[in-house]
Amino acid sequence: MSGPPPAARAAGPGALPDPAALPGRGAAPAPAAAPGPAGRSDAAARHDPAARARAALRAGRIAALTAGGLALGKLVAGQLGHSMAVTASAVDSLTDLFASSANALAIQLAHAAPDRSHPFGHAKIETLATAGQGLLIGGSGVYLLVEGIRRLLSPQPLRLAAVTLGAMAAAALITAALVAYLGRVAARTGSSAIQADAVHYRTDIAANVAVLLGVAVTYATGFSRVDGLLSIAVAVYVLTSAGTLLRLGVRDLIDTSAPDERVAALEAALDAMRARGEILGHHGLRTRLAGRTLFVDVHIELPGDMRLARAHATGDRARDAIRAAEPDAEVLVHIDVERDEPA
Repeated sequence: MSGPPPAARAAGPGALPDPAALPGRGAAPAPAAAPGPAGRSDAAARHDPAARARAALRAGRIAALTAGGLALGKLVAGQLGHSMAVTASAVDSLTDLFASSANALAIQLAHAAPDRSHPFGHAKIETLATAGQGLLIGGSGVYLLVEGIRRLLSPQPLRLAAVTLGAMAAAALITAALVAYLGRVAARTGSSAIQADAVHYRTDIAANVAVLLGVAVTYATGFSRVDGLLSIAVAVYVLTSAGTLLRLGVRDLIDTSAPDERVAALEAALDAMRARGEILGHHGLRTRLAGRTLFVDVHIELPGDMRLARAHATGDRARDAIRAAEPDAEVLVHIDVERDEPA
């Protein structure tokens, strides 16, 4: 068994295959898509690692700035209205500010080129940031839970209904817009850090709406303990969000395989090569995720009397077929002699 072809080792993550080298393609180039504002097609931009890195970094910075504005607004409204629920939501937004700022830094570092100390790249920095965000948010959830219980046992009257209600309504709308934006960026870039931000802010929407309704009920009925109950509800949402983010981070840290549908797409690409007679078979397909990067390791089976140069070219085509399905994949292709028995 030999190692991967030199081209498979040299190409970095996100490299696109040459269309002429793909199975079933001719030498003529495909018609170019209409260029976008920057002179490139939207599809090309989506497959450009540098463009995706810039989009993810920009999204992280926007999330941090938005969280900072929300934290300040909620804090002022909570203090003016003597609402612990609103103040608790402000603390949550403050942790969002730190978490999103850390995410932006992690995204910048994660897209750095491989170096001698990190030959596989730095993609797992995003994973570490996701897990760290989960721990940070979990700590704020515990704080909010304690404060909510304290306010439940010692309620205080609320005031300035217009300020607190207006602040929470505005926060819910702004957060909903941010979640929609982060979701689009996460889908386009595959950034686990941006995905973590989207998951977290999605739970913030429900928390903001709950606080908004609770403050309205408190002013309408005079039952001041609703404020403490809602603080506890916000804490539960925050802790649930923290658990989700920790699960996302740990998933990649322990080298979990790619989802079944992504693995099936890789197998289909290799099975198509076997159907065309380019390879005799394949086995030992393994995958693992590291941030935005999918690492793929596979063995292809070739006739024992095939010349080395031809086997090398076939390995390149197998790599390109995999990258046609997963443009960001780091592919390691092993060339094996045909076996008597299937794997």
